[in-house]
Order: sequence, then C-alpha cells, then structure tokens
Amino acid sequence: MSKFYIKELIAYGQGGKESLIEFSPYLTIICGASNTGKTYIFKCIKYLFGSDNLEIKTNSGYTKFSMILCVDNKDIIFTREIKSSDIEVISNYEGVENGIYSTDYEKENNINSIYLRLFGIYDDFKVPYNRNCEMKRFTLRMFLHMLMINEKEIERDLSIVLPRETINKTYFLSHLLYLLYETDFSVYDREDSEKTKQIKKSAISKYISDKLFELKERSKALKSNPSFNPNYDIDNELKLLTIRLNYIENQLNETFINGQTLLKDITKKNERLNECNILLNRYISLESQFTSDIQRLNFICESSYILKKETENNKCPHCNQTLNTNNEFEVNIDTINAEIFRITAQLEGLIEIKNELLEEINSINDSLTELQEKKKEVDNLINTVLKPEKKDVENKINTFKEYISVQSELKTLEFFDKQWNNDLEDLYKKQPKKTSYNPFELFNVGFINDITKEIQIILKSCDHPNPISASFSMKNFDIEINNNPKSTNGKGFTAFYNTILVLAFRKYLYETARIKPSFYIIDSPLLGLDVGHTHVDKNNLIQGIYNYFVNSIEQSQLIIIENEKDMPNINLNNPKIKYYDFTHDEDEGRYGFLTDFKD
Repeated sequence: MSKFYIKELIAYGQGGKESLIEFSPYLTIICGASNTGKTYIFKCIKYLFGSDNLEIKTNSGYTKFSMILCVDNKDIIFTREIKSSDIEVISNYEGVENGIYSTDYEKENNINSIYLRLFGIYDDFKVPYNRNCEMKRFTLRMFLHMLMINEKEIERDLSIVLPRETINKTYFLSHLLYLLYETDFSVYDREDSEKTKQIKKSAISKYISDKLFELKERSKALKSNPSFNPNYDIDNELKLLTIRLNYIENQLNETFINGQTLLKDITKKNERLNECNILLNRYISLESQFTSDIQRLNFICESSYILKKETENNKCPHCNQTLNTNNEFEVNIDTINAEIFRITAQLEGLIEIKNELLEEINSINDSLTELQEKKKEVDNLINTVLKPEKKDVENKINTFKEYISVQSELKTLEFFDKQWNNDLEDLYKKQPKKTSYNPFELFNVGFINDITKEIQIILKSCDHPNPISASFSMKNFDIEINNNPKSTNGKGFTAFYNTILVLAFRKYLYETARIKPSFYIIDSPLLGLDVGHTHVDKNNLIQGIYNYFVNSIEQSQLIIIENEKDMPNINLNNPKIKYYDFTHDEDEGRYGFLTDFKD
C-alpha cells in the first residue's frame, strides 16, 4: 500500500489571486481568530473528497478548488468547482488515470474508486450494512468522518468514532473491520450464488495448477543447468561457494588497490615527464641562443680583422677607392674573446644538464612502460579473470538458492494440491450463509484492551492528572472515565476526550491495521475546554496534548485547526511542522485562508 498525504489546497478566484495552503507530511497547525477561514479549509478538503456541497459566501469570488495529494513523491491534482458533482483528476502517479470522475458512487467512473485505490483497496466489493445481512458498497465516505473531525462534531456526547446517523452504525463497523483485518464478508452475502462459488473455486484451483506447472518447469530448467548436480550436498556446496566468493572478493579488493597505486605512480611519472619536457624545451632554446651569440661575436671579430687589414692598404678591395683611415669602429678583441669564452662555458654546462635531463626522460619513459605494463596486467586480471570468476560463482550460488526456494515452494504447493479440493468443498460446508450479522463479534479478542491501553498512554503523555480510570466501552464504542460516560465529566472535557479517542484509534490503526489511513484532520480539538474548579491545570493539559501531537507525527499526517486562544508554545523550528497564524489583520501576517477576501 502506498502512503499518501495532503500536500496543498488551492482556491481559485475570478480574476483574483490563488489562495494556497501547503501542508507538512507530518504535522500542520492552522491557528487564528474566528472568521479567518480555518474551518473553511476543512470543508474544502472534505468537498474535494466527495462531500455533497460546499457552503461559500457569494461575494467571496472563489468558485474552484484543488487538492494535491502526494503518493510516492508523485502528485495527483483533484479539482472541483462549486455546485459540481464532477472532480477532475490530473495524475503523475501510475496507479491513477487522468479523467473526470463523479462524486455519485453509483456511477461507473466514480471518485470513490480512485480514493480507495490510494488506500490500497482496488476491488469494488460490498459489506453488510445492517444485521439482516443486506449488503452495500464499501466507500470512503462511510469512514471519512473518523479521519476528519469537524468543529461541530468535536463536542459530541456520543462516540466521535461512530457516524451520527444510528442507521449507519453497523455499516461503519463493517468498514472498520475491513480496515483492521481485511475481513471477508462473503458468508453474509446472499447474492453469492452457487454459480459464483463454483467460479471462485475453479479460479483458485486453476491458480494452484498453473503455479504448480510453472514451478515444475522451473525445477526442470534448474536441474538442466550444467552447474547443478543432483548428487551435490547443496548446503555444503553453498558453504564452499560462499567461501570461494569471499576469497575472490578479497583478491579483487587487493588487486584494485594495487591498480590504484600503480595508477598514482603512473600519474606522478607523467607529471614529472611533462616537467622534464618543459625544461628540455627551455634548454634547447637557451642552447640555440648561446650558439647564436657565439656566432655573432665571432663574426664581429672576423669583420674587425678584415677591416683593419684593408685600411692599411687605404684601398677598398671592391671599388678600389681610397678609404677613410679614421678608425671609428675599432673593436676590443680581447673583450669579445672573453665574452665568447664565458658563453662557451655556459653552453657546455647547459649541454651537460640537457644530457642529464634526457637521461632522466629516458629513465621515466622506461619506468612508465614498465608501470603501464603492470597496470595492464592488473586490469586484465580484474576484467578477464577475477570478475568473470566472481560472476560465475555468484550465478552458481543463485542457482542453488533458487533451486532450494523452488523445491521448498513446490513441496508446499504439492501438499496443498492434495488437500485443496477437499478443503475447498469443506470451506462452504463449514461456513454456510449467515442470516444475521453482529459486527462486534468479529473484533479481535484484545481489541477493547488495546484501545484502552492506547487511551491511557495518551492521557498520561498529555499530562492528565491521576488518579483516573479511563477505558474503552464496546457497548457505547466510546471512552469512559471512571466507569462513567465522558459527558458526566462536564462539557468542557468532552472535546478533549473525543480528541483522545480519535488519537487512540489513530495509533491502534497505525500499529495493527491491514489498511492504514494516511491522514487525520481535527478541527478545534480543545473546543470549549474549561477545567472549572477542578485540580486540573488547563495549561498543562493543553501543552501536554500538543506535545503528543508533535511526538506522534510519524504515525500519519496530522492537520490541527485550532483557535488562537487555545494555542500553547511549540517548537516552530522543527522542519516537520508547518504553522499558520491567520491574524485577521490586513497589515500583519496572513489575514486568512482566502487571500482576496476580507470579512
């Protein structure tokens, strides 16, 4: 069963802004003064769950409402207009199809089936609605009041869990039994004819036969596997294979670590090789520069010698004209020779360093070749030896395990196959159609004690003073205080004890029910609480129940609508809690639910 929660409620006005409320998947508290739209939020949600009508002031301008439910992190949007019996569904969740659904449960395409599907109920079936075993369809509407407690109901003297209409009491209890135990009511269904019974028996028999055939075929396939030998001691083989698998995994880990080490060494060598190549390029450039400088200086010396020799003849060797003997370009040969000597010495040192660098580069390349060869061997060992061997061992282990599982299931089904026909015939003989129905007989033996225990735990956690005897009465299906109806304790405590009973059912369903409700909404859980002149501290009681709200948020989504005067201090920094304060003040905070409507 997928767990869903109410994510958002949106009201759409005519040309106005959208009014949006976001809810926490855990705990949301909506607090404020009267006439700020708190209870209207409750009514809008109930309307979107399929209630018949929604009262709204004609001058508000809001005519359409949407509720977003989140299921497995996927949204489903339910939209309904005022005075419409249709709800539009837009779904990103694969279990729910887009479409227009009717709130009329008698129609084929009805919204009831969609909501029940979110609770994990996929079948359209009937449950007894009276003691005469007459049947009606199972619907969300019949147990929604247990999940959504409105302000008008919270002060009820009668059980807050049972429906207000006495005629629906049995019908509701059938729903509760199904939520708790997925009770099969077919023995009460008069319409379940002999033909229907035969169809059911045939379907079950076919399922068993098909399952047996499937398992036998699978067993044959497993036995034909080359890795399977029927003479094996399978338990011992599994043990040996598991030991072998652990050994291979250790080898894989060691080899992988060795490969990582080699990769780090290769990376370091490549980094050093890059540095050497950069230095080598610099040395080659310097060598070229030094060579050019020596050539230039030698040229100067040679030119000076030629000029000096020719000026002694006073004749130009090319044009034979008389040369100017003014020696403006006389060169100091000794200085140039000294510079040539210095540069030549630097060049020789540079060549020596360059040769050493070349030797290092060659050494690095040799090391890289060796490391890369080792890395290749490691990768080859992992990919062509260890991994295939590991996969082979795992396949053998899975084959043996699957064979054991199939053989076990096969033996079980073979046993049932022998007994099935007799059991199937006896099923209807032992359980003939019943002509009367008493839902109280179908609750588990410990149901009363379990609910009583939850009531006492919650009262204690709410700091309710002792001594007090609180219990659950099956007769009234309600909480009793000191063996008396809750109403004898005064009207001020009625809402409080009704809230306690709802919380007790919430906890019990969360822990034991086959189908667990995902959300609860309580409007004004402390309405009219007045302790009078008793020894009870009202502030402690209020603080205690809100502490319980906070401490029980993992059970299901809880939405509390509360009057401003009854709000205690709570930790609003808790990321699982959303808190709204409707101020009824246009200049401070949020005025109310409908942002474009001021009352």
